[in-house]
Amino acid sequence: MKFAATSLVSIALLLASSAQGAQHMQKKHVRRTGPSATFSQSAPTTTAAVPAPTSTATGSSPNKRGLSFNDASLTKNFNNKQVSWAYNWDSSFSGSLPDGVVFFPMLWSADPSHSAQWVDNANAAIAQGSTHLLFINEPDLSSQSNTSPQDAAQQWMQFMQPFAGKANLVSPAITNGAPPMGTGWLDEFFAECEKLGCQVDSVAAHIYDSATNVQYYKNYITDLGTRYNRSVLITEFGASGSVEQQQAFLQQMVPFLDNLDTVSHYAYFMTAPGILVNSDGSLTALGETYVSS
Repeated sequence: MKFAATSLVSIALLLASSAQGAQHMQKKHVRRTGPSATFSQSAPTTTAAVPAPTSTATGSSPNKRGLSFNDASLTKNFNNKQVSWAYNWDSSFSGSLPDGVVFFPMLWSADPSHSAQWVDNANAAIAQGSTHLLFINEPDLSSQSNTSPQDAAQQWMQFMQPFAGKANLVSPAITNGAPPMGTGWLDEFFAECEKLGCQVDSVAAHIYDSATNVQYYKNYITDLGTRYNRSVLITEFGASGSVEQQQAFLQQMVPFLDNLDTVSHYAYFMTAPGILVNSDGSLTALGETYVSS
């Protein structure tokens, strides 16, 4: 896998001094454990023609903040004034979410272990109020769904396109790796989708870096909206550093995301002991900062 040498950052090193490091290895659908090449500031902000969505995004909420979780019981001390949506990298979950918090199902990959139940679970979620359907997790990373842009576009037509008009259909969730990962991968996906006629209403992305590198996050996320001319869901973001540094990071990033028109939803990684909550579900200092910033 090729990375930009000047921007190569080891996630393992970034998380070594934080509680996120341990949780990172326990997550059911874990995010990347290898190096992460950060977003290239020299990347073009326009690409070859990206097909515009053919329908208006649905289900937008003034409250953009959400939760990523494995154990729904750990969401119990949040409320719908603080968060409006949640997801678990899967198309269903056990337990319950706080009243008024909407579940967004995800097709993690096209592997039959995920896709066999996708149609039934997505229909059930929509019937229960889901407004967005999420598609494959980090296809640009070999340790995650590991899918080529061409295969992903074909899978979109099979598994997502039938839901056009029933929910907001969200692109594969890319990493913030340098091309051919990240936006390089998504550019190829949209090029293939233009041939096939995919309806992609929104784009999803993940971003990780240092808590002190706030401007990098702002530049990367802003670029996504202008590059793809679609609403953006930041379905994972996290920052390395001390709790105090992460709190300072969230105090800047949450207002930024709330006020950036192109961002419709975001979720900090993640609702798990030692990060946003304690083992009994009570909010940590970082969790309190997340919902109050």
